[in-house]
Amino acid sequence: MIKLSKKMLKVENLSFSYDNLDILKEISFTLEIGDFVGILGPNGCGKTTLLKNINRWLQPNQGNVYIDGFNILNLKVKDLAKRVASVPQDTSLDIGFTAEQIVAMGRNPHLKSFESEESNDFAIIKESMDAMDVWHLREKPIYQLSGGEKQRVLIARALAQQPVLLLLDEPTSHLDINYQWELLDLLKDLCVNKSLTILVVLHDMNLASMFCNKAILLKEHRIFKIGSLSEVLNKQNIKEVFNMDVHVSFPKGSHHPVVVFLNLTDKNNMPKPFQSLHVICGGGEGEILLNYLSQRGYEVSTGVLNKGDTDWKIAKLLGFTIVEEIPFSPISDEKIIENVYHINKSDAIILANIPFGFGNLKNLACLKQLVAEKLTFVLEEKSINQRDYTNGQASNIYNEIKKRATVLSSMDELKKII
Repeated sequence: MIKLSKKMLKVENLSFSYDNLDILKEISFTLEIGDFVGILGPNGCGKTTLLKNINRWLQPNQGNVYIDGFNILNLKVKDLAKRVASVPQDTSLDIGFTAEQIVAMGRNPHLKSFESEESNDFAIIKESMDAMDVWHLREKPIYQLSGGEKQRVLIARALAQQPVLLLLDEPTSHLDINYQWELLDLLKDLCVNKSLTILVVLHDMNLASMFCNKAILLKEHRIFKIGSLSEVLNKQNIKEVFNMDVHVSFPKGSHHPVVVFLNLTDKNNMPKPFQSLHVICGGGEGEILLNYLSQRGYEVSTGVLNKGDTDWKIAKLLGFTIVEEIPFSPISDEKIIENVYHINKSDAIILANIPFGFGNLKNLACLKQLVAEKLTFVLEEKSINQRDYTNGQASNIYNEIKKRATVLSSMDELKKII
């Protein structure tokens, strides 16, 4: 017997306006259990307003919203809060509360007036904090937490409501790329393993592509396109909605499109002296370089990068080939062999302005052996002495490489050549 997919959220012909100004027009869509759906669109198209209509913070001029088969207009406030939890973009927090006290507030819909939490409530609070990896922060005052930690505490508070639908408004907007990936990875796990349905407003198409299974693209207060990532995130749709020229590709073996915004200036009309480049980077120091090479349309490989490294994440988002090592581990001989293979395949090598420790020293040693055979560019924005954490070993190898390489002192210099 075939089990039909259950519709967790149904938005039916929803329209909303402020002072006769249309903000949402005839919005209709459904989400299934376990969907992780990203809402994308230009500023002012109604993304946040849509969430506020779904959780009944605003009431539509027309249309209906059904959560798990219930019309939200027929639910009491506490009953709605047991089904839908929201994490808005801007949330004020009382600095006197600990992280655990903040999360405990999520149990309020399940408690009667003046009723205290019981053992079951505390178990749910711990489970919610564990899910967002903040249980170890439970005794810390909220003001002592980083931006990423605060965001995870707020989501844990929402999870403590035990909702079937979680709404998030740009949860990654003020976080660096490490925290963005960490947060969305935790949320994805809730969809896959807990069958939680998530609807999230995102401004980064590539993050949506990496973690969501569907996307909703809004334009001029209407749904322009809804569907799978490949159906929504293509260059025609993005051009029409954002008026931006992009290149969309699918890395080998992936169903997740990678979107590169093209800056159609003189540099993109410049001839490319190479077809493929191999970049040695790491620790986030290669971010600007990798994005530039992507905009220019180069085939790029990177290595060796530890999985989870900031540059690894950027390279993965851009669809580059990565020679990757397991997290927090020194580079193995096996990965050096793989690195040499990709270096030999490339037309030239770029050594980014990165720090060196004993963990990535083999990247330099590998390059030293090949620099005489392969055209190499060294991007030296800071002296190696400021980036050497190997008691001089890296400096010695680096200076040998420089003798046979083209040394560039800035990205501006590099852009004139590559």
